[in-house]
Amino acid sequence: MILNHFKSNLLSSIRLTFLSVRFKHSYVLGLRREDQSPWERRTPLAPQHVRKLVKDNVKVLIQASNRRAYPTAVSGAIVQEDLSEASLILGVKQPPVDLIIPNKVYTFFSHTHKAQEANMSLLDACIEKNITLIDYERIVDDDGVRLVAFGKYAGVVGMINILHAMGLRFLALGHHTPFMHIGPAHNYRNNEQARMSIRDAGYEISLGLMPKSIGPLTIVFTGSGNVSQGAQEVFRELPFEYVEADALKHVAVSGDIRKIYGCIIKRKDHLVNKETGKYDADEFVKYPERYTSIFKTNIAPFASVIINGIYWEQSQPKLLRIADAKVLLAPSANSQAWLPTENGCPVLPHRLLSICDITADKGGSIEFVTQTTTIDHPFLLYDPHTQTAKESFNGPGVLICSIDNMPTQLPLEATEYFGSLLFPLIPTMLQIDATKEFQLQNIPRVIKDAVLTANGHLTPKYSYITQLREQRRIKQQLASTKKRVLILGSGFVSAPAVECLTRDNNISVTLVSSVKLEADRLADLYPNTTPVMLDIMRSSEEVEKLIKDHDIVV
Repeated sequence: MILNHFKSNLLSSIRLTFLSVRFKHSYVLGLRREDQSPWERRTPLAPQHVRKLVKDNVKVLIQASNRRAYPTAVSGAIVQEDLSEASLILGVKQPPVDLIIPNKVYTFFSHTHKAQEANMSLLDACIEKNITLIDYERIVDDDGVRLVAFGKYAGVVGMINILHAMGLRFLALGHHTPFMHIGPAHNYRNNEQARMSIRDAGYEISLGLMPKSIGPLTIVFTGSGNVSQGAQEVFRELPFEYVEADALKHVAVSGDIRKIYGCIIKRKDHLVNKETGKYDADEFVKYPERYTSIFKTNIAPFASVIINGIYWEQSQPKLLRIADAKVLLAPSANSQAWLPTENGCPVLPHRLLSICDITADKGGSIEFVTQTTTIDHPFLLYDPHTQTAKESFNGPGVLICSIDNMPTQLPLEATEYFGSLLFPLIPTMLQIDATKEFQLQNIPRVIKDAVLTANGHLTPKYSYITQLREQRRIKQQLASTKKRVLILGSGFVSAPAVECLTRDNNISVTLVSSVKLEADRLADLYPNTTPVMLDIMRSSEEVEKLIKDHDIVV
């Protein structure tokens, strides 16, 4: 509440500064159509925001789009294709490179500040075309908290989607549950309709209609920001009880199946100094490399569902790695032997059933989330033993939902929420001139720090992107010279071969075996060795794919 009040005051003060007198000049703002995804129905500003701008003597140009959830025609705005008259052009997602108009101020989610490879051509185009690029994601307050974000609705939609997925996953594992009555978020006209379905499911859960052989369900929320808060709003429509991290193990075993347990994981719950075993907030911010995460041992083994909403940097420890998933999803990880079971009423193969990675950060805080999913293909079943993911609810593994544009599944509410945060900053953005020297313009810190490119260069704050790109180029160059060897089997003959091959750092070994313990033992002993658990005789398609991906097969 205090933080939200502070953010509201900050944004209001910025707006008052620039709107205390109505604009003396006629500024022109353009709203481009979204063309990155057929599902993208959001827009940066809702009709009421556009009407206020027009009233303040801002000329607003809108590109027509029947895909928008809001109607294009807004009182006072001009609907036209050509946005070249606008000095400021707003969008949600990245525009196609060939449609970027030179010498303009553009504002959108660029996904470039971590030197994301897929968007480097976009960044280069912004530099080449003299674009002043403002990234919504980098608009933060003095504490680094984002001021303009869809985060809350990413959490809301992510929670609806994963509850829907749980119904289908449980069914594939042999259980009908109340979650079957929850649909994907875009099936609902609005947030409230979705919550009604979830409340209905919650009522059935409270009556004891969950299968007893499933046992207590626990949902872990990483972080406490907007994403987590949005997800928890939906979670609280169920019969719920919050527990602290140190009580998670107890309720996972002895909890009541008539309720769902929630646990909010903060940094102090899973980060420890590698030497002292303690957590110091100031030290972690300054020296994150000194820390490791105990999430894999103290939290994840007792989680049925993980809702991941943390912001993660390369220097920080990961929550879960591939090796951790192998342990968590091994049959021995099923510690529910005390539960009643009989033919037709099975226990779960392992506790961790699904992960909703709302961050959609490939290979980020959850290492094995290596690809985003989409609204039309929202779920993947990841098997760490084969390191493969497939579109299925049936089979071994953990169900993953990692859609990178979740809020567009509730586009009306998401747009209104986002626009209300962005609107107070529009006057500041309109006064930026892409043709003038950026550093000499009087731009408030909150906007200036969000500008990635200006005057044909990266701004000083983001010059590090050049180094990140060079580091990746060198890494890829080295990887291209590395030979990949596939060894089928992990018996007595394999061990000497692995030992000999891994003496050369330019050789990586993939060890395929149906004997997990032996393959893992060799992988632990020798560097650059990746174990893959696979029955060669029964998995011809997977073996063929592995053979194609390697230079030599032994």
